Amino acid sequence: MPRNLWLPALLAALLTGCEFGVDQSVLIKSNYHLLGDCERPELPQITSIVADALCGSISVFEDREAKDGRKIDLNVMLLPATTSVVKPDPIFFLAGGPGQSAVDSGPYLFAVLSRLRRERDVVLLDQRGTGKSNSLSCAEDSLFLEDFDLTMEEAMAKQIDELRNCLEDIDANPALYTTPIAMDDLNEVREVLGYREINLLGGSYGTRAALVYMRRHEETVRSAVLDGVVPLTMAVPANIAVDAQSSFELLLADCQAQPACARAFPDLASHFRELVQRYSDEIVEIEVTHPRTGARATGKIDPLMFNRLVRAIMYERTMSSLLPLAIEEAYNGNFEPLGTLGYSFGGEEPLISLGMMSSVLCAEDMTVVHEPQHSQDFDNQIYSLLEPICEFWPRGTVPSNYFEPVSSDKPTLLLSGKLDPVTPPKYAWEASATLSNFEHIVVAGVGHGVMTQGCVPGILADFFDNPDPKQVKAACTASLVRPDFFTSLAGPTQGNKE
Repeated sequence: MPRNLWLPALLAALLTGCEFGVDQSVLIKSNYHLLGDCERPELPQITSIVADALCGSISVFEDREAKDGRKIDLNVMLLPATTSVVKPDPIFFLAGGPGQSAVDSGPYLFAVLSRLRRERDVVLLDQRGTGKSNSLSCAEDSLFLEDFDLTMEEAMAKQIDELRNCLEDIDANPALYTTPIAMDDLNEVREVLGYREINLLGGSYGTRAALVYMRRHEETVRSAVLDGVVPLTMAVPANIAVDAQSSFELLLADCQAQPACARAFPDLASHFRELVQRYSDEIVEIEVTHPRTGARATGKIDPLMFNRLVRAIMYERTMSSLLPLAIEEAYNGNFEPLGTLGYSFGGEEPLISLGMMSSVLCAEDMTVVHEPQHSQDFDNQIYSLLEPICEFWPRGTVPSNYFEPVSSDKPTLLLSGKLDPVTPPKYAWEASATLSNFEHIVVAGVGHGVMTQGCVPGILADFFDNPDPKQVKAACTASLVRPDFFTSLAGPTQGNKE
């Protein structure tokens, strides 16, 4: 081709989206036209991601089996790939809970996991009953309670009453909001958006949902990453207290293994138990400073408050490094550190759709769990909340083989944090028994949620590019050890390891 002709031809090819050396027949041709612009988010840290995203809704039958009656709109956000060559297999993110909104939490997650979007779309779907997918949420049903004006028992009673009252106003049949039905929704969304194969990325309860999807629609799965694994053989409310106890014992042992922590808090376990016992017969009002507003706030302290705060804080590796100090300060009468940590789990909007959680767990796990199994230091808060709810909440059904382990040969990467108080590594090993093509990475210094920690985002990106579990290189996670514990309000002691 003469020189004066090839340059215009090159420009024309680029302008029409042609990429040299790429087989255009395998490139994705998604039904982007079904989606439009997204609403501008209030928080600036996700503004750029949402500005590039596409949003919309896909209508499905609420009663998928009958294929008749009420239809519900499923809320979808699509984060387009950031390069011009888009591979045909997107990543579908499945949120935790059960009850979290994937559309609300996904942009924050993929701000960290940005490499996963280079050549693949990411699809965020609010599972039915969450977010804007015909939500079963009630106005104040966040499980991350920061209302210290109430005791734990009062707060739980308030949640149950609100859920009972709002049941009368919900435009839904809550019995039709189980995990298998929701995963059939996801498959329909896949079809409507024009994808043949997808990659699954699930966190916490989202791993349970992903496993159910793999069982029901395995032919559409290219690969899966499961972080904080909840296998079908694990009844969610059964071991909440037992697993929290194991994580707490590990924290106590790790404190004693760090010389500075051991010197600062030689009686940490006994002081925590004395602290709980001190308030077992008397509800005490305290004043703490709200960490976001700076205002002084009055709250009530009861024994359940202590163990539930401790359990929640152990989810996060950095915050858990403050726990020994917060416990010791509370033992000495200063509740500011513990109160500040407690407030950090609160928010202005509900984080969990309690109605959707009830639809899932009352129909599923609570049918096989019949006693709470409290531990020495922790009560089974999920069972205590759900037991009275399941007496009045409409209960659906699941297949007879629902609790059998999921068998699959699809490439699967399992992630676990050794410090996790709710989905410790044992559950991922349990799930792996029937997964013939897997790798399990256990990260020593991480609690609940591994995928955003340290070098793990890079491991995920490599895996989705080449989903061969045996080729996964995870040596870099060895540096993710438990952070040094704070031994004073000034921070960790330098030279903590001897």
